[in-house]
Amino acid sequence: MAVVSAQTPSSIYPSHLLQETPEFQDVIASSPPPTDDADVAAVRVGTVLWKLRSSNAWYRRRYWVDTQNMRLHYEPSHKPFWCNAKTHIDILDIKDARLGWKTDIFNLAGRLAEKKRAKDPQRPLMLKEDCCFSIIHGRENKSLDLVAGDPDIAATWVRGFKSLITAVQAVQKRRSDQQWLKLLFNKADKDGSGALSFDECCQLLLQLNMKIDPEAALKLFQISNVRKRKIKGEDAIDAEEFIQFYQLLLVRPEIETLFRKYSEDDGASMSPNGLRQFLEKEQSMKDVNAEFAVGLIRRFDPSPSKEMGRMTLAGFTALMTSPMFEVLDESQRDKVVHDMTHPLSHYYIASSHNTYLTGNQLTSESSIEAYITVLKNGCRCIELDLWDGPDGEPVIYHGNTLTGTVPVKDVLNDAIKPFAFKTSTYPLFLSFENHLCLEQQAVLATQIKDAIGDFLCLMDVADMKELPSPEQLRNKIIIKAKKYVSSGSHNAPSPTSNSSPAPSPPPGKEEQPAEKNQSSSQPVVPLPDANSSKEKTYQPIAKDLFDMVNICEAVKFHGFANSLKKGKTLISFFSSSFFTLYLFQLLKLNGTDKCYHISSFSEGKALELITESSEDFVRHTTRQLVRIYPAATRTTSSNFSPFPHWAVGSQVVALNYQTNSKEMRMYRGFFRQNGNCGYVLKPQYLINNTFPLPLEHDKLQKYLKVRIISGQYLPKVGENENSIVDPYVTIKILGHTADTFSFRTRVVSNNGFNPYWDESVEVFLRAPELAVICFTVKDSQTIGASRFIGSYSLPVNHISPGYRHVPLVRNGEPLSSATICIQVE
Repeated sequence: MAVVSAQTPSSIYPSHLLQETPEFQDVIASSPPPTDDADVAAVRVGTVLWKLRSSNAWYRRRYWVDTQNMRLHYEPSHKPFWCNAKTHIDILDIKDARLGWKTDIFNLAGRLAEKKRAKDPQRPLMLKEDCCFSIIHGRENKSLDLVAGDPDIAATWVRGFKSLITAVQAVQKRRSDQQWLKLLFNKADKDGSGALSFDECCQLLLQLNMKIDPEAALKLFQISNVRKRKIKGEDAIDAEEFIQFYQLLLVRPEIETLFRKYSEDDGASMSPNGLRQFLEKEQSMKDVNAEFAVGLIRRFDPSPSKEMGRMTLAGFTALMTSPMFEVLDESQRDKVVHDMTHPLSHYYIASSHNTYLTGNQLTSESSIEAYITVLKNGCRCIELDLWDGPDGEPVIYHGNTLTGTVPVKDVLNDAIKPFAFKTSTYPLFLSFENHLCLEQQAVLATQIKDAIGDFLCLMDVADMKELPSPEQLRNKIIIKAKKYVSSGSHNAPSPTSNSSPAPSPPPGKEEQPAEKNQSSSQPVVPLPDANSSKEKTYQPIAKDLFDMVNICEAVKFHGFANSLKKGKTLISFFSSSFFTLYLFQLLKLNGTDKCYHISSFSEGKALELITESSEDFVRHTTRQLVRIYPAATRTTSSNFSPFPHWAVGSQVVALNYQTNSKEMRMYRGFFRQNGNCGYVLKPQYLINNTFPLPLEHDKLQKYLKVRIISGQYLPKVGENENSIVDPYVTIKILGHTADTFSFRTRVVSNNGFNPYWDESVEVFLRAPELAVICFTVKDSQTIGASRFIGSYSLPVNHISPGYRHVPLVRNGEPLSSATICIQVE
């Protein structure tokens, strides 16, 4: 059992500084949002809204926001008691508020309403878009779709929630903030007395995943109970005293030791010179002057000592736990630092496979939320599998499976248009797998023009010798698609409604689109098949869509020998019957060496090519893009390792973002560099033809020593509320095959609040440019496999030296203040 030190506060903070810690800077009364905010005031009062569960399921309920406890409440539906219906949503779980039809449910309901109105123009419109809004919440990005009585109410609620979300996000950045502590206090104060007994405090600590020695906790409780209040004959502490009690539990031995090492003789404060020495010696910061040190003291220390230019332990703790000392190099976090003027082929590009899916490859739903999520995470290549849909409008789904469908129009308008450049301004690729008939191809082209026409990349590639750079293509959307498709194959049946299609054979290879119901007047050109004695016929896609494909034309790969040869022109033709006064581009033999061509390989085929000739693969990828996608057998949406493909220069390595696999965690970590813009410049040896990389066994490129010190606020896993985690940490490094490494600490029993390990490991790397280090925290189990708590990955070359905090992530989202403290040399 972990025991919290029972030191008196005078040995931790001087008594006159207990009220001067960062947590006491703001008064408790400032916790609720200001009441003079009209929008927030309106949502606090509440109103009657209609909840839309489906196009024909409406529920009238009253909604209001409790800003004291930060919850969205609604009047419960009359369900049987055994259903245990939840009647609130924590504001902490709300991610976004959207006005209008911006979710799958609203889009479907809106289309049905418009159809009914078209059949009967006199029919009153039941669903007005400006009266609709959605609350996106939870780890699965669920939507609460609501309809207000008029547009003003809807707009007010959206503005009000955006204000609350902003406030909550600011609180989450510092878990010890008073707003968060006040929220905890109010949740624990079930009788509303304004005070907590010792037993209630212990229950709250248990919820925080902390099991402490009762005697030690009681001593700290008595120290904090300065007002000597009693509830039902028991000692109790109010909100301010609870914050003091909580802070006494936050003592960090490793931070206090550092503070004493660089403070003055009395150990009560640190001078600017002492702070400067700490930053230079421990944190490896260069050229730190007294002025910079004084600025940090004024920024982080809440006490009057800062006026005298000195830092207390409270201020030093605030500095050490701030984002300034997170593990990822500060220069890589929020700004682009790589040279972005190279050709596109010189970059790794964050890419998603079957982006629309929310789960497995056979039966999961398709959703615009899946697109929004990956775009927010910095993904720069998303996939759209295009099939003929009902009413002449194309849809997206995984063909020949039971997955759900989503209209292309919704994805373009509600996901791509608003979120394409929200995280990164560098070019976004739309990877089309085109199974559309010509008529719906034309519809698709119109939808693209209407939604994102102003962003399309429309470049002349006739004399292009190398691809343009990401800098040249900022805020541009690039269509990746085939211009010519085989006319001899047949499509599988497309879904005829928004319901799932009937069962059909397992999905085949990617990028084998075939057109059905093609017009007989469509020009057809015979071409010899390099792999067969039979002649294949090819025809162009619809003209408007054809014109949108330029610097990323998908072609079939016929080997590295062919890819370096000049193409042969076979034929040109004019077809006034199909396209008015339009002369098609010259049709070329497969295997031309055009920089704007891109080929796609399954993971297995790519590994075969790498084994046959890795040097040819590298030469190919210096000029042309290559896309790698998961094998068709990965029906559970599992992922493959991207490192063998990155090692030979493959740029567009597409993974299943919806799966929190170890491969995906490494993938996210790799793209955290360069401001998370989705583009990473390849190592020089993959650009300037100096591959393979010479790995001299007696010449190490990087030495790394990591000390795992402690953990903070590790959350529970599983359903048992009384369970306390038994955490341990693993370190894994992947990259070049010469640099694979793993390490594991011992298990700390019954402590998720502040476990202490203090274990070190040394690593020697030969090719650090591609190496990614992953810190994973797991809960040890007596029976069965350990349970995943959280992890964080980052490039080895961008890990900051000194004492650092590693912010843990689960399912792609940060765990509120869950960290591990490490020292890096």
